[in-house]
Amino acid sequence: MQTLSRTRSHKRAGRRRPWRWVKRLMLASALTCTTFALVGMIFLFGTKSGEELREWAAGTLLTTQHDYWAPYTFLPEEKLNALKQQIRSPEVINSENPTETDLPEQESIPVTVTLPEKPKELVEIEEINVSKGNYYFKGKIMNISDPKRVQLLVTNRKDRGDLLDEFVKKTNAVGIVNASGFSDPDGYGQGAQAYGVVIHDGKILQGYNPKSGETSLGITYDGKLITGSYTAEQLVKMGVRDAMSFRPQLIVNGKNLFADKPAKSWGIQPRTAIGQKADGTIVFVVIDGRQPGHSIGASMNDLAELLAERGVVTAMAMDGGSSSMMLHNGEAITKTSCPYYRGRYLPNAWAVI
Repeated sequence: MQTLSRTRSHKRAGRRRPWRWVKRLMLASALTCTTFALVGMIFLFGTKSGEELREWAAGTLLTTQHDYWAPYTFLPEEKLNALKQQIRSPEVINSENPTETDLPEQESIPVTVTLPEKPKELVEIEEINVSKGNYYFKGKIMNISDPKRVQLLVTNRKDRGDLLDEFVKKTNAVGIVNASGFSDPDGYGQGAQAYGVVIHDGKILQGYNPKSGETSLGITYDGKLITGSYTAEQLVKMGVRDAMSFRPQLIVNGKNLFADKPAKSWGIQPRTAIGQKADGTIVFVVIDGRQPGHSIGASMNDLAELLAERGVVTAMAMDGGSSSMMLHNGEAITKTSCPYYRGRYLPNAWAVI
């Protein structure tokens, strides 16, 4: 009987042991999480690198629909306000002087729009794959040899905008990228109403809207890209055939406007930009983003540097984020961050016709 009693006691003790291991594992996990949290807090709030990371995060949030989260990066108020100011009021330079007296004289790099004796391919695609150490990005550059073939396409829908592939089906565009920003409450905008100036085929469809800033980008009938603080009426008088508005300018008259600016002010995002080289070549660029393992996104400094390295003398950013997308011959050649693989509904787009 004593042997049986001891046997039962031994079995009961054995049954309790797994719970001891569970408790120990939970305690170890809690201590590990607490340690990591403390180390993370010390890094974020006690080191220069941590503060820079919070600035990157704030700059990125301020250029999205979720800008109300930026204060929760706990940056000093003066730094957060400085970031807001850089985004809301970027430097603006007019690439052309509409009158003889309203602007100071500035150095200008002439754009000669002449086609070579031996015609180039109308469209050439370049792969972008860049690592910056802390982040990386991929994308595409589209070089268009004949600038007169570049036009602004405008949706004719009233309920919503068009997808890029819908613009292509209507026009047989060879290449296309997104253009204007648009009303987008809570990220559910339908892309029917563009912000800012819209000129199509020499006709003013929409005048200046203060929500979009003051920077316009247009292309003249002879294929020259113009950017600056112009009204729609000024642009038409200057011979502009198509135009829209967004911000910021990246390069004007050969000057990289982000060469001496902190990259953190605009954060890291998917990007779209339009530019022109001195020989007249129009350049479309789209950088993918918000996709770990594929492409995180680029800063405005990255975008300006990328274009300057390729000889672009005039360039401006288009709408970015989940709107950024490029199609070539009807197929998407960049990867949108929009949950819908065909991208977003858009009020207009720059296309090669």
